Amino acid sequence: MPDVESLIEAIGSGQTSPLYLVGGDRLVAEPAGIRLAERLAEITGATIEVRKRPDDVGALLADLQTFSLFSAGKVIVAVDTALLADRTAAAALVDDAAKVLPLASGRPEADLSGGERRAARRLFQALRLFQIDPYQGSIEAVVSSLPGWALAGGPALKRNRRRGRAKKEVEALRGQLASLVAAGRAAEIQGASEDALAGLGDLLGRGLPDGHFLLLVESSVASDHPLVTALAERKAFVRLSQVTAGRKGWDGLQPLVAELERETGVGIEAGAVEELAKRTLRHKSAFARAGETADADSSARFGAEYRKLASLAGERSITTDLVVATIADRGEQDVWSILDAIGSGGARGAGQAVGQLDRYLSAASDPMAARLSFWSLLSGFCRQLTAISGALSARLVTPGESNYRTFKARIAPKLQAALPSGGVNPVASLHPYRLHRAYLAASRVPSQRLAALPGRVLQTEELLKGGSSSPDTVLMAFVAELASSIRK
Repeated sequence: MPDVESLIEAIGSGQTSPLYLVGGDRLVAEPAGIRLAERLAEITGATIEVRKRPDDVGALLADLQTFSLFSAGKVIVAVDTALLADRTAAAALVDDAAKVLPLASGRPEADLSGGERRAARRLFQALRLFQIDPYQGSIEAVVSSLPGWALAGGPALKRNRRRGRAKKEVEALRGQLASLVAAGRAAEIQGASEDALAGLGDLLGRGLPDGHFLLLVESSVASDHPLVTALAERKAFVRLSQVTAGRKGWDGLQPLVAELERETGVGIEAGAVEELAKRTLRHKSAFARAGETADADSSARFGAEYRKLASLAGERSITTDLVVATIADRGEQDVWSILDAIGSGGARGAGQAVGQLDRYLSAASDPMAARLSFWSLLSGFCRQLTAISGALSARLVTPGESNYRTFKARIAPKLQAALPSGGVNPVASLHPYRLHRAYLAASRVPSQRLAALPGRVLQTEELLKGGSSSPDTVLMAFVAELASSIRK
């Protein structure tokens, strides 16, 4: 697969394609697309037009065809059409549409505000990703064709609500989306369509008038899409790096930094890169795995904050001290590290856990959802402690085995065995590593504290769900109490 420089070189030698695709993090993909467009314009005398999140790619193709009657050339750069996205992007599109719901009643359906029109376009894009024609059949049939998982919530929503929307919320959302489909039909909203995809395929076969080009810049590209495959075979597809979650920190930052340094003319120290990433970048989901791409909005914030730092640094490089003094910390906070801090116990563990929890809540776009999501995880951890304490008190297992392999082979099977009473074992399906962490914590909590823990969990839950005017304080106090009860 070619890189940007080789494509620019090929364009300079006269090897051009009517259609190009640049995929990757928008922070680097959009400037790369503009560079390609500038090279195409330079050799053909064409004008350049950038369209961000265009309503209909088919209209862009028609524009290129008709513009050839009046000009020597034109390059359209279409950014984030979502036309070639993986179908999992549909959930994020639905979330975008849901922001305007419910629609106000008692007005003409076609009378949509600018925000509502954008929401209808995003919904129609989601429908088209599943090859559902929003104009074909009844409105109820159209909405019911969307799979439940696409309505349960995209990565941004699930950051604060791990399981996404509940079943009742999904059904309520379907009803509200039906009104948006009706309004979109009345307003003749289109969105990306299969016709547009067919048009792009035809464009590759027949081409465009001389000097006319379409360049797609996409942050989400499905590798197995037939059009993507065809563009790759023509060497008209460039896949740039994306920032992804690594085992420690973030991978793929260097291309972003190099682009920002080229753009601003200001470099940055290695330690400052790490600190800036820590304060800005976030995972798409709250329980991210290694290799998951960073949330697009957070990588955009990384770029925006870099530009601000560059203006403050002047002719000097951006330093770590400048990042710390200037950039508010709204980066990723791993929820598992909060549990690990609680499990480490003592005053130090309590302090670390409270500090990390404060950072987690402060960075949340929806603090209430983040609070309840973490509480769900924490209360589950407390149930695990209680279940393990029963096995310890009955002397079914010995406490304090620090060797993970020994624990996994000898102790874990006993803790996860079926209960004599026939009930559900709270730790039966827990991963052995998380079980080991909970076991070590339970081994260091006095038995009287463990016996009182279910009552304290119930009391705290009542306060968090409406019984207190300061729920964050209640949650932090419980975390500090739990961590302090675990002996070092």
